[in-house]
Amino acid sequence: MGIELTLREQLLEQFGEWNHFIVHIEKLGESLWNQSIAEGKWTVREVVAHIARWDDYFFEEAIAKAAESEPLTVKHIDYDSYNEIAKSYGLSTSIRRLAEHAVTIRGRIINVIEGLSIAGYEHAYVDADGHSFQFESYLKDFLWHDRHHMAQINRLIHLKLEEMSLNGWPALQTILCDGWLIRTADGYTKRSNSVQPLYGHSLPTELKINQCETLYNGLQAPTVFKVTPFARPAGLDGILADLNYKLVDPTSVKTVVLDDMELPSYSDAEISLETDLSELWLDAVAVFNRLTEEQKSATQTMLASSSVKKCYGLLYDNGIPVACGFASLEQRWVGLYDVVTDEQFRNKGYGEKLIRHLLSWAKREGATHGYLLVVKANAPANRLYDKLGFAHAYEYWYRVKAYQG
Repeated sequence: MGIELTLREQLLEQFGEWNHFIVHIEKLGESLWNQSIAEGKWTVREVVAHIARWDDYFFEEAIAKAAESEPLTVKHIDYDSYNEIAKSYGLSTSIRRLAEHAVTIRGRIINVIEGLSIAGYEHAYVDADGHSFQFESYLKDFLWHDRHHMAQINRLIHLKLEEMSLNGWPALQTILCDGWLIRTADGYTKRSNSVQPLYGHSLPTELKINQCETLYNGLQAPTVFKVTPFARPAGLDGILADLNYKLVDPTSVKTVVLDDMELPSYSDAEISLETDLSELWLDAVAVFNRLTEEQKSATQTMLASSSVKKCYGLLYDNGIPVACGFASLEQRWVGLYDVVTDEQFRNKGYGEKLIRHLLSWAKREGATHGYLLVVKANAPANRLYDKLGFAHAYEYWYRVKAYQG
């Protein structure tokens, strides 16, 4: 039976999540840190500097002084001016130094508050403006502040994952329609034969939906929309529901930090890892997924035309192919796709073994994080990915209207 934490311990544990988050995003590289959280808004490095400098201020003017029973000097200051100073600091400081600063000052705050007596923690201090300062209120206020900014940065990361997943599993053709990507691939997989409404738009939504329906009906295919947290406009899912689009295949996007995984550092004679698409791999994926010749051909054309670096894995048992899948590597992220085990060889650990070797290849190539997409109803696959340490990042689903012939 676990030990029940006090409210102070719970708040401090949550307050420390910021440090774990900083360690996580530092590994994602300069591209993320230099990206704006939204058009015309701060970059990630400016956000991190903003929080670190406010941590500095409250540590020096309130927390450290309270711990030493000295008068608090924290007071109302010009927030905008202080934030501008923090932004300049963020832009002029290296990512490594900025990350170290953020983690160090947050750690000092936590250590001091942990060391306070109950009376010291609960005491109502008076700041330099004559207002009350209490540690519990301080922690709750800044926890909200942390989570607000972490949500903004996570949204950037998740949108990037969404874009990388489109690159990792391409379509035969992509048509750009006022911020929506209309993908087609001879009907093979919803991912490659659906509308991706990711970006801003100016045309009326109903008009654009009609245009999509006309296009897919012309292909004698159902009209499919992939609905993500980034769908534009924000109310699109409700609009599609009102138009009798059926919700199918709720899917979880899961991520993992590769340093947190046990990955093989050796080659295995029973595992083939190739960066070029081969007939052997295509034959295996076609058999395991029971693809038609048309679907196999579409898979070959889509993957062969992709410029994103890939690794095609094939696992053997006594010379017989038993599992296959591929990894797609982009911007320190590795995505896993089409991992499948031959039906008669399942529940023997082959899928897990193949995944670990694909991720090991990616780590050697510079990847720091992994992601995959798994239908939520696929219980065996979810159990495996949970076992490997993948954690839910966000969810998407499809809205489908049958072909109107």
